[in-house]
Amino acid sequence: MEGIEPVIHITTACNHRCLFCSRKGDPPESPEEIIEILKNFKYTITIEGGEPTLSKKLFSLIRKAKKEKVREIMLVTNGFSLDRQENVRKMTAAGVDVFNFNFPSHIEKIYNLLTGSKNFRKTVSAIKNCIDIAGPQKTRLTMVLNSMNYRFLAAYAGFVKKEFGKIFYCEINMIKVLGSVRKRTWLVPKLADMAPYLDEGFAAFKKLGIKFVSDGLPLCFMKGSEENNIDACMAASGGLFSASEKAHTPLCTKCLLKKFCPGPRKDYISLYGCAEIKPCRNAQYASSVKKRLKNGQY
Repeated sequence: MEGIEPVIHITTACNHRCLFCSRKGDPPESPEEIIEILKNFKYTITIEGGEPTLSKKLFSLIRKAKKEKVREIMLVTNGFSLDRQENVRKMTAAGVDVFNFNFPSHIEKIYNLLTGSKNFRKTVSAIKNCIDIAGPQKTRLTMVLNSMNYRFLAAYAGFVKKEFGKIFYCEINMIKVLGSVRKRTWLVPKLADMAPYLDEGFAAFKKLGIKFVSDGLPLCFMKGSEENNIDACMAASGGLFSASEKAHTPLCTKCLLKKFCPGPRKDYISLYGCAEIKPCRNAQYASSVKKRLKNGQY
């Protein structure tokens, strides 16, 4: 289980070989663990892999979750087999409520390099199928920021608007130095290098009317878009940080927004240190952020 929304890893098998995969090689949850999760969590259950659509146990798990009256089942997928409309219909009929696609780039060459596949066009078709059949409100994208794609965030927003229209939302996450990334730390960009591209990209999402959230980026690198930060939104609503992998740095101690920000990822600090962190010391600006968070604008 991970965070406040339990994750069930149903298989380690995957048809992609993503350079940025953060899976640690842990085995899938046992049948006993799955039963325990389904009994104790009734709001959202996330099913992941590997690639969950490769598992013969997927439909059985979905049926069990529905029997236990789980309100929402989210499938995290790279789109395998969903480029065929009949497969999307089977998934929605079985009880999948939300399709969350790993879509790291809108540029075919970069997508294929990052995923170790040649499935860009199939994935685009799969996303469109889910929008058409399940509906845009049940389809979302996840983009893992890394050294190969962060410069194109604004163009990514334009592609999403043009190709996918009123998709539910996009999640833009900082890469984790876990799994295969431990041997590929060149994939981890510095926050300071990303900063202008993040500003441009977030502005593009807003201008195009695309909902987005972000995880793993400290608030000092989301200036003007703090209300789109997952942790800040949770904190503003009285919840807890999803902070087991994040930490305040010595520079964060005097930040006026530290109540809403858990700081950068711990693995990022281990790699690059914390000199880039820019604590907010402007009381007027901090007040405006708190108002935006209170209004729940994301």
